[in-house]
Amino acid sequence: MDYKQIQTITSILMRDACVFKKHIISRFIDACIWSGATIYVSQYILPQFGISPAFGKFIMIGNIAAWGMFEVGTNVSILMSDIQGVNSLGYYLSLPVPTSWIFIRIGLIDAYKSFVSTLPLIPVGKLVLWNFISLSDISYGPLLLSYVLAHLFFGFLGLFLASIMPNLEYLTTIKLRIIFPMWFLGCYQFSWHMLYNANPTLAYINLLNPITYIMEGMRSTIIHDQPLISYPICTLMTIFFIFAFAYAGVYNFKKRLDCV
Repeated sequence: MDYKQIQTITSILMRDACVFKKHIISRFIDACIWSGATIYVSQYILPQFGISPAFGKFIMIGNIAAWGMFEVGTNVSILMSDIQGVNSLGYYLSLPVPTSWIFIRIGLIDAYKSFVSTLPLIPVGKLVLWNFISLSDISYGPLLLSYVLAHLFFGFLGLFLASIMPNLEYLTTIKLRIIFPMWFLGCYQFSWHMLYNANPTLAYINLLNPITYIMEGMRSTIIHDQPLISYPICTLMTIFFIFAFAYAGVYNFKKRLDCV
């Protein structure tokens, strides 16, 4: 891309971010209610069933990694509604910039929305858990990298899912057949080693699930007393899945909209 094309894409991204600004407080409230409720139940109620008191901290980190899955469903429906309705995407495709970057811009802005929405989750987790978590135990540099990579993944996962969805009627199918299993089996409530101890075959199959690496990588920056998949492996696999879903999403959309 030349300088003017870069300027155009940057301007569009900044405009998209400004449009999202009016929704940020609402997303903060949504994220705080959901995360605060799940952490409270995990920390103070579920231990009465014999679950470890450390489960609250375990779920707190899982919530940060899992929120993006909620955003994916929303982003897919917004994109499909646009294509089937006003079709603003058609306008962007008419701009003098490479077609691929119009679709990449969708993944990037969706990643930004997901990233911003989860910013209050650590303070909320600290307020609910209080003495059960120490903020000094957090490796902030690796956590920030995991944070950014996780939401880039969610941004491009939404792009890919929208690219394979025929129309909005299939949204429930996408949620139940893809989004929910990825999240629920992706080590949200257990670690990969726990899954391996229970069912090694399922554990190895679950290595194909990108959410597994996002959960394990993020947890390894805060939880240091449990066996987890190593941080470098989680980071490399997350980067791999970002590029894989970005490429597939862009390719599918270009083919679907006759841009190739």
